[in-house]
Amino acid sequence: MKPSSAFTSTNLLPNNRAASSTTPTASASNTEICETQITPTGKAEVLCTISTKDSRSSLWSEVAINAAKQFTITQRKKLQELGALDVERPVKIVGTSLAENCGLGDCVVSLEDEKKEEEKSEMDVDTKIIHFQRHGQGYHNLICDMWRELGKAIDFDSSDPNLNPVVRPEFLDPPLTALGQQQCSSQRELCNSLSPDLVIVSPMLRCIQTAKLSFRDHVNKVPWVSHEGCREELGLLVGNKRRSITDIKADFPEIDFDDIEHDEDVLWDEYGDRRETLLEKSERIYQFLTEYVRSRPEKEIAIVCHSAYLFTLLNAVMDIEEEELRSWFLTSEVRSLQMTFVDR
Repeated sequence: MKPSSAFTSTNLLPNNRAASSTTPTASASNTEICETQITPTGKAEVLCTISTKDSRSSLWSEVAINAAKQFTITQRKKLQELGALDVERPVKIVGTSLAENCGLGDCVVSLEDEKKEEEKSEMDVDTKIIHFQRHGQGYHNLICDMWRELGKAIDFDSSDPNLNPVVRPEFLDPPLTALGQQQCSSQRELCNSLSPDLVIVSPMLRCIQTAKLSFRDHVNKVPWVSHEGCREELGLLVGNKRRSITDIKADFPEIDFDDIEHDEDVLWDEYGDRRETLLEKSERIYQFLTEYVRSRPEKEIAIVCHSAYLFTLLNAVMDIEEEELRSWFLTSEVRSLQMTFVDR
């Protein structure tokens, strides 16, 4: 999927939108969706997305793809060394792929709408369809990729900004880059083909922006909620510290933040100058899935969150056999799976 150069970032904030119209056009090889929006100042802005299946891999650089492959190896080794892959919990969470074939950045449900609705109605109360999406490229991702291109190693456990750029104060709750916005916009057609009954987003800005671009056709059609349980690891890394909920609500009033207890980022602050461990993160994820996601009445849910979070979830919390589901997510990537909760 390849976005056109007509993308404008101001479309991310709902308060900028007073009127809009959408005009889709199609050819044998691609689909173009152009949306004209009139801002309160009378300025017309156009967002066009050109989707081509063959160009999906162009969303990610070789550096980003190789980094994801390397993270798959190194992070799984860390989980194994900590014993996080062998933890047995009261509820077993089983995940299975819903896609017939999984390719680069494409492992989503492939059922026809009518068949999908029929299967949803027949699902057990403890089974759900989940569409996970990692946020698009944020500025912290860009800087880290630039370091890698220069051959500079990054020590994510260091508090020294010369060794770890993500501890710099300028990285507080970083937004998407222009490329990140394009990545997420290019996933719009795919996400529009899905049928979530609920959209859950991490309170981090990059995730909210991602959801607003990729799942924009589901805005005002299904509930949108934010939850601390699906945010990235806590502590040390300023890029994972959020703004106050008061400020976030002002930008995104259509999202329900009632499940978030604290206005300021108390959870991140509690860890101080250390990172949340993989075992601690695993328990937080387990609690989120078993106590929140499982209890929701919705059968099909989209969850927009983060890469390290998703890797821990799919490798250390859920019981999944398919490697294509368990590998490190690329930015803006979407994967669908069936999630079943089994009491031991």
